Amino acid sequence: MSKELLGSLELNRAYQMDCLEGMKLIPDGSIDLILCDLPYGTMKNAGLDGWKNQTTQWDERLDTEALFVQYERILRENGMMVLFSQEPYTSELRTYKAYNIEFAYPMIWKKDHFANALISKKAPVSYFEDINVFYKKYDVQNKNPLRLYARVVMEYIRLTLKEINKKLGHRKAEHFFYVESTQFKLCTEETYNELTAVFRLSDFKEFKPFAELKEMNKKYQRVFNLEGENKKSNVLEFKKEYQGLHPTQKPVALFEYLIRTYTNEGDIVLDNCLGSGTTAVACELNNRKWVGFETEPKYIEIINKRLDQIQLDNDLKDYD
Repeated sequence: MSKELLGSLELNRAYQMDCLEGMKLIPDGSIDLILCDLPYGTMKNAGLDGWKNQTTQWDERLDTEALFVQYERILRENGMMVLFSQEPYTSELRTYKAYNIEFAYPMIWKKDHFANALISKKAPVSYFEDINVFYKKYDVQNKNPLRLYARVVMEYIRLTLKEINKKLGHRKAEHFFYVESTQFKLCTEETYNELTAVFRLSDFKEFKPFAELKEMNKKYQRVFNLEGENKKSNVLEFKKEYQGLHPTQKPVALFEYLIRTYTNEGDIVLDNCLGSGTTAVACELNNRKWVGFETEPKYIEIINKRLDQIQLDNDLKDYD
């Protein structure tokens, strides 16, 4: 079976490499969701429960500017970004002034048990971690094919926007021709049908019916799946996992919930700090593609073992 590639990278694979270097190999605007439990840089000398004899090398904070440069480049227009953190790192992430990444809203993961019991005599123990939701604002790389199509339509019509508005007698199609603007959007079906009739768009070979444009546009919208509910809370209550695979291991169920909320099946998810591979596991269980990076060999081994177990479970189901 041939492997599916993302640039020079293989999808559904964990790469042992520095993520700031690894992300440079990802094509512009190709990622639908970034889901990452970044190193907070807060664990040194914290006496993390169950990991007292471990080093905290895995918790060295990444350079925020270098991180966001890559995030801005590889995330698609309206793609979502979900990052875990704790203060003071939370404030740094939320207030960072990125040109094309906008902080959308906060959420929290409420745990069933507190962490860092060793500091309980000095400060309140923590039952939650911050979740920061961002999105990419603009299609600065012109990756959205709907913009390219609108440009071709305007070239075919061979009129200025002002002249198009005058001939139609209104400005309802205007935003469809804002191909270089952040205000670009698909017009209504009624307006598109009018454009087609007035300018005989169906006569040129690149013409696409409205249904095709609508499907094209869906790929570049913000995803927020309610999964049959009428609302979703910003307090996410999930039990901690106690397998001890990684000092800051997150529940698979929590990551499955986030992936189902912010992506559709077949979308591509990046986790640039894989740790024990919870994002990879959640993607495999929910028919999402993924790619990720991790520097420590022992965690790459853990990730691959978890993925092998999923494959084994699937094979057993097929056998039954």
